[in-house]
Amino acid sequence: MKLWNLRLCFAVAALAALAAATTSAWAQSCESKEEIPDATKSALQAAGKQLFDSVSAGDMNALRANTLPAQFNGISGVVNDNKASLAGGRAQMRVYFLLDTGQNPNADGRFYCGVFGSAGMSSGNAEFDLPGLPAGKYAVVIQDVQGSKGPYALGAIFQDVGGWKLAGLQVRAETALGHDGLWYLQQARDYKSKNQNHNAWFFYTTSWDLLAPVTYMNSGLLSKITQESQGIQPKDVPTGGPVTFSASGRTYNISEMSVLRNDKSLDLSVKYSVASTADLDATRADARGLANALVARYPELKDVFSNVWVHAMDANGADVVGLVSLKAQAPARP
Repeated sequence: MKLWNLRLCFAVAALAALAAATTSAWAQSCESKEEIPDATKSALQAAGKQLFDSVSAGDMNALRANTLPAQFNGISGVVNDNKASLAGGRAQMRVYFLLDTGQNPNADGRFYCGVFGSAGMSSGNAEFDLPGLPAGKYAVVIQDVQGSKGPYALGAIFQDVGGWKLAGLQVRAETALGHDGLWYLQQARDYKSKNQNHNAWFFYTTSWDLLAPVTYMNSGLLSKITQESQGIQPKDVPTGGPVTFSASGRTYNISEMSVLRNDKSLDLSVKYSVASTADLDATRADARGLANALVARYPELKDVFSNVWVHAMDANGADVVGLVSLKAQAPARP
């Protein structure tokens, strides 16, 4: 089985498409928890529990036995990366969905779960985007895990191959610096009201990231966050492709600007392209120059971020980092 791409769905919701999509008109189908037959519910609950038991214990043999062979290497990597966070944790089932591609899957891999009207998604509805998904029956199972480092969402894709086998896995933090996604959403709205659009944008994206249990899912709340953030997206923050930023006679081609979360602070990560990184000192100074120019243009960033990490990257993949500390130990108000 070919591994499909699990795309980050922080994109504008196509509400017209949602309104037009109905079970009768859409080749692919999705059943929510309330619609799934009892026997299938029991099987999915058992598969979810077995997965968590294997992951939390680091039992790779049990994980391998219940995983599609072609997916094991990638999934075991996810487990190893999150072993410390999930060890000794407690899991609670949140929700699960049953997906059926039919005999001829749609290329976009889009599944609509629930009833969609002109207002888009209501509470309890969901959309999944799994392009390239081979024909078959699948289940998305989401569990909330209270681990040693806080709450996490354990999101799994199972395929029915005469039994439910694990086909995809994501582990995602549900808090950052002790706050959940709803808190970051409120901060984003506060920054938006102050016309601090950069801070608002980064907090909207952080809110979305913390509230999305898997990156290939959209919901009513996630769609609302996306819609709210549309009007304030800064032009010099890339989302669909590189953007240019000019300062002091220098033009930078920025390819990425995102929030870097760690245990103690929020940092801003920036990537931009350069012709060469051969002169390390000059490249590092150039990267720091971009960081300083961004902060000088948008001093509001000092209220949110502790550091700005700027990555100068050439066509060969070389990466030279320039770091500027903003000395903002508290990224947001308590």
